[in-house]
Amino acid sequence: MFIRASFQRKKTQTTYQTFKLVESFRTERGPRQRTVANLGTDFDLPEAQWKDLANRIEEMITRQEPLFTYAPEVERLARKYVRRIIKQGGDDIVYLIRAGKSASERESIYSPDYQMVDVNSTDTEDTRSVGAEHVVLETIRELGLDEKLTELGFSRSWKDVAVAVIAGRLINPCSEMETHWWLQYKSAIDELLGTDFSLLPQDRVYRVSDKLLQCRDELEAYLSCTEKTLFNLRETIVLYDLTNTFFEGTGKLNKKAKFGPSKEKRSDCPLVTLGLVLDGDGFPKRSRVFEGNVSEGKTLEKMLEGLEREPSLIKPLVILDAGIATEDNLQWLRDNHHEYLGVSRRRRRPIPDG
Repeated sequence: MFIRASFQRKKTQTTYQTFKLVESFRTERGPRQRTVANLGTDFDLPEAQWKDLANRIEEMITRQEPLFTYAPEVERLARKYVRRIIKQGGDDIVYLIRAGKSASERESIYSPDYQMVDVNSTDTEDTRSVGAEHVVLETIRELGLDEKLTELGFSRSWKDVAVAVIAGRLINPCSEMETHWWLQYKSAIDELLGTDFSLLPQDRVYRVSDKLLQCRDELEAYLSCTEKTLFNLRETIVLYDLTNTFFEGTGKLNKKAKFGPSKEKRSDCPLVTLGLVLDGDGFPKRSRVFEGNVSEGKTLEKMLEGLEREPSLIKPLVILDAGIATEDNLQWLRDNHHEYLGVSRRRRRPIPDG
């Protein structure tokens, strides 16, 4: 095997350089070459190490032990490209490389060869998690969330990243930067989706998160309706509460980051307030992010407005704490025919004896 650099011309007449992993093999008509993998345009390994990389890839595919230790960068790239070759080409390309045959000879010479293997003698490499990802992905498909993303204008590639980011929030909740690393090196969800996240740009994770946020209202309404039908939810109880979280930095680029009373005792940091409406079975119905200094009592109407018009919600019992149970809110609940249960803001009255 060897790596070949070639120049390609776009329709705009601009020229760019691309790199390919190429293999030579013998046929009845003489030696031929085939492209094993396209390494893309961002392949930046120094040319002095190209042969080492090609040799290491061939050793991995043909299961040969290396005679010499390769540079860490060569080893890392070899593992990445072997994984891509196996994923894209499947058994056919691996078999042809190992046998040194052409594609036309594949069917005529292939026959299954089954052997017993001592599992205690096997080694693993590039291990990734797949169990939790499988459960999350099947849940997303059962809810039809992937189809809803298509309706909202997500292309196939963007939809795959969006589903992966949602799975990351459920399985390994962390920042977008950490999620990008998790998708590339720890999770096998890309294999379940039939894609490859080894070259996923970090910027794509940030942008797809922003795009999901823009579609929040449509997604929440869709999931609320779907879950209600799927699980036959009565939704006669609504729970509403708020919390807040703080920023370690200044938060100056976030218009909602304000100073206020912190539930984590970090009033020295800018905050944002998080509001969530749940039904009695614990399924979220609505979520909002408010300013960090918002008055809790002034958020109720915005969060619950319109819920009384939903067919499944017939006079739901709204449960709220003392911070939200203001006289104005209680009057609004009565005016909109909501039953409610809240913690009184008044001092506890003594219970008379006898």
